[in-house]
Amino acid sequence: MSATPIPTLRPSTPADLETHVAHRIAMFQDMKLGTEEGRHRMAEAFRHQLRSWLVTGQCRGLVLEENKRAVASVLLLLKETLPTPVTPLALRGYLFNIYTEPTHRRRGLAARLTDAALDLARELGIEIVELHASLEAEGLYQRMGFVPTSEMRLVISAGVKTPKQWKHRR
Repeated sequence: MSATPIPTLRPSTPADLETHVAHRIAMFQDMKLGTEEGRHRMAEAFRHQLRSWLVTGQCRGLVLEENKRAVASVLLLLKETLPTPVTPLALRGYLFNIYTEPTHRRRGLAARLTDAALDLARELGIEIVELHASLEAEGLYQRMGFVPTSEMRLVISAGVKTPKQWKHRR
């Protein structure tokens, strides 16, 4: 029996656009969030937005590859925000699209990607990194030092349904 190969970590390039789009669609399918039609509309808008962000450097990504195939990925958005007395820099990191293909889960790949993305954030001088965790991933991120915050959300569009998992998170 051969050993399981260790996926190789590398930075994303604009050529990885479709990988990130596919992982985003799969992430929402796994979470049972939205309809197929809604995910298709989201994918088109996301593709356009992410292409711009990757080219300008506003978003940085990392990919784990096994046998030259992406099996997990993460994106780090450099987000301008208001300075506060605690964090005077007006730049924060937002981790999103943290996804591992089902056949590669429970091997520590999400933690490895998140650690690498946090290292990248530190290199860029970012003081605070935020993310939205699925219920399944909350424990992982809490073990890595992330803490729940007082963020609140109001959905003002009549066509948007609030996912059940957004309710009663504390």
